[in-house]
Amino acid sequence: MQLSEKVRAIAVLMRLPYILMLDFLCVLFIVTFQKGFYSARLVGLAILTVSLITSGGAAINDCFDRDSDTLTHPERPVASHKISPAGAAQFSALTFLAGLGISFAINSAAFGIAAVNVALFIVYPRVVKRFSGFLSNLVMGYLGATIALFAGAVVFQTINADSLSFVGLIAGGAIGLNVLKDILTLEGDVSTGYPTLAATRGVRVAAVVGALFLLFSVITSPLPLIVRVVGVAYLFPIVLWGGSVVVTVVPLLRAPNIENVKERLRIFTTYFPYIVGIASAAYILPFVIWGA
Repeated sequence: MQLSEKVRAIAVLMRLPYILMLDFLCVLFIVTFQKGFYSARLVGLAILTVSLITSGGAAINDCFDRDSDTLTHPERPVASHKISPAGAAQFSALTFLAGLGISFAINSAAFGIAAVNVALFIVYPRVVKRFSGFLSNLVMGYLGATIALFAGAVVFQTINADSLSFVGLIAGGAIGLNVLKDILTLEGDVSTGYPTLAATRGVRVAAVVGALFLLFSVITSPLPLIVRVVGVAYLFPIVLWGGSVVVTVVPLLRAPNIENVKERLRIFTTYFPYIVGIASAAYILPFVIWGA
């Protein structure tokens, strides 16, 4: 395999676009909690920790999911034999260790969150995913929400109401989307025995549950305003998020079938990155211009 192909395979293994999104969110939360951008060193250490541990989690997941991925994600490097399972496991171990080491240099709270995440990333594909698909969705929701908890730990050296206020927003969205995406991989999950909600309770139940968790995300989104960790600039992104969710969820609740799930997720994933970009720029500009 040529060097360029190896680099491309590693980037896919790492889920590079997802990592870049998490890094951006981490910086956004740090800027929010600091009410400005004051410590490039802390931001740099936080970005490295998030990138490394997320990469390790993606790699070990692909290592255990290689059989089902041959049906649902044949382009992934382990499933397509571009990277061996042993190579993915070694990559995961190295990135986990490096991420833990960097998080330890930040503070004990950040290290604690990173260590719990590493443990969950290891247990998730090997135990949780095979025990209960819905429990695995809840774990993924927690892992998604820890980006706010971790950023809060970087700034405050603890978990407090400011960082906790974002948990419902992020976890609800992550759980809802994961439940809905499991519907799209139903064939592969059934063939490999993964007890996802769609596989055990049917597409209709999974579609409704996924939609309700997305609505829960919208309902809890004003909490950061209530605890006063954000200002009025926050209203713009959550209104955009709420509108996107309503447009996605209402048709699903009316017709919770696999064709509708595919269409709603296609529209959502096509336009959501642009919505995030516009909303984030509108939110962060006051910090950049006025430092508050």
